[in-house]
Amino acid sequence: MICRLSMRYILVFSLLALIVGAACTPRRDIGNTLRVAQREKIKTLDPAHANDFFSGTAVRRTYEGLYQYHYLKRPYEVVPNIAAAMPAISADGKTYTIRLKQDVYFQDDACFPEGKGRRVVAKDFIFSWMRLADPKTASEVWWALDGRIVGLNEWREKLKQGDANSGTSHYDLPVEGLKAIDDFTLEVRLTREDPLFIHMLTMPATTVLAREAAEKYGQDLTTRSVGTGPFVLERFEQNQIIWTRHPKYRLETYPSEGEAGDREAGLLADAGKPIPFVDRIIDDVISEDQPAWLNFQQNNHDYLVKIPKDNAKNILTDDFKPTREVSERGMKLLSSPGVEFSYIAFNQTDPVVGGPKRKFLRQAMSLAYDEAPTIGMFYLGLGKKAESMIPPGVFGYDSEYKNKYREFNVAKAQELLAKNGFPEGKGLPELTYDLRSDPTARQVAEYFVRSMAKIGIRIKLNQVSWPELNSRIAKKQAQVWGGIVWVYDYPDPENGLQLLYGPREAPGSNKTSYKNPAYDVLFEKFIRTRDDKERLALIKRMRSIYEEDVPWIVAVHRNENRLTHSWLHNLKVHAFEYNSDKYLRVDAEARKRVLER
Repeated sequence: MICRLSMRYILVFSLLALIVGAACTPRRDIGNTLRVAQREKIKTLDPAHANDFFSGTAVRRTYEGLYQYHYLKRPYEVVPNIAAAMPAISADGKTYTIRLKQDVYFQDDACFPEGKGRRVVAKDFIFSWMRLADPKTASEVWWALDGRIVGLNEWREKLKQGDANSGTSHYDLPVEGLKAIDDFTLEVRLTREDPLFIHMLTMPATTVLAREAAEKYGQDLTTRSVGTGPFVLERFEQNQIIWTRHPKYRLETYPSEGEAGDREAGLLADAGKPIPFVDRIIDDVISEDQPAWLNFQQNNHDYLVKIPKDNAKNILTDDFKPTREVSERGMKLLSSPGVEFSYIAFNQTDPVVGGPKRKFLRQAMSLAYDEAPTIGMFYLGLGKKAESMIPPGVFGYDSEYKNKYREFNVAKAQELLAKNGFPEGKGLPELTYDLRSDPTARQVAEYFVRSMAKIGIRIKLNQVSWPELNSRIAKKQAQVWGGIVWVYDYPDPENGLQLLYGPREAPGSNKTSYKNPAYDVLFEKFIRTRDDKERLALIKRMRSIYEEDVPWIVAVHRNENRLTHSWLHNLKVHAFEYNSDKYLRVDAEARKRVLER
């Protein structure tokens, strides 16, 4: 089900006075190039391991799936990408017949005979999804197909038990629910009627990868790519990734329709024109807020994903309106409600903070954490307090619901701490809080440390890179962690609820490794239920369970913000489309005039 989400754009911005500082990308004319500040190091370019926003963005530069989300329409609408049309679905909702476009080619690469990329066929998707299911791949995003396709889980279990041949030959064993009718017709049989399956086919994890590339490069796919998309990887380095236009990319065009207001906002000026518009993309990896801000001010990047909070006073007035200095310039801030939530998590396998025996400890910590000030301090006031994992705009969100352990109540927290055997924190070992190397994440963590100190809980911080943090969480090595945001992959509550499903424990999507049999039973019933009234009732029952167990402290539903220069066109905040950059157009001459001042 596709839910309605308000996407009102706030046009606020303008260029501030230049601040002298080092620039990542030189201040010179670089032609028809899009320059972006990626706010974290890219963990991988392998679709099977792209379980975070930053990796997903990089993967979708070059890899494509059968379907994607319409760039402009709201409510969000799934449309064909490599598929020639929407699937033909059987009367019982279990069989999908998908026709492929016949002009889709893999990029030229040494893995193919004579280095020439071949045409994509139905078997390529079968291979890609089997690779996602392969235990040897150890995909963190296997949950997207887990239990959905007839025979795929059984194939996976045979490999786990060693019942298949070693090497890659097991990919030649058939999966009952996956069949190539011919080169350009794929038949998928599902285990149940599943309206959400189409959304799984928009995700980076289910994009198409050539078997030749997987066999030739193996683990090296972390830093190289062989896709079908509009951009080809030119260079991958720790702090910079460069992409160039795919010279043999098929004819795809910019959308010709959108929602009310898009035409007036200039978002339909390029309707029907071939994409992509830019010849090159330079991704500069800049984790620190201030360098990212300085580079943007000095015109070294065309848009900025995260607005540094320490500069908010120069940008917005106290009532969140643009300052006069800002409003007279040519920049824009695009802001819309994010389909996401931030949280602080507890490793449920950890003997100090995890499991049923430490439930009162987690409840106490949740009650002692007042996130209300953080919205103004760390998110520019562009967000709202979270009571559950379901954000505004998604089915099941309840604006009246109040989580009883998300109220700020130090006295009650002290009572619960004593109930768990740690009066005033006595006897409780110092806890370790892992976080990524980001200034805002650090400040949020320091605020959390101060909050816990009020009830006698001592916490030390362990700041690591984004890839290392992911690794520590996947290996169940992190005890408590924060600075994490779950961005929904598709507009349905299942995407949030599955984060606590026991069988998907780390390294799967259930990063806390939370296990509650009652919750699991309800979730399994939920994914098979189509009636909205019944789904809502199940959501409330699951909510009451995880509210009591506190596997994490839900904090904030942030807004999605993009700060742009006047020479960048067609940017519209999109909650689910990783590859928005293929729609962007740079007025290189206008940018050149600014750079030459």
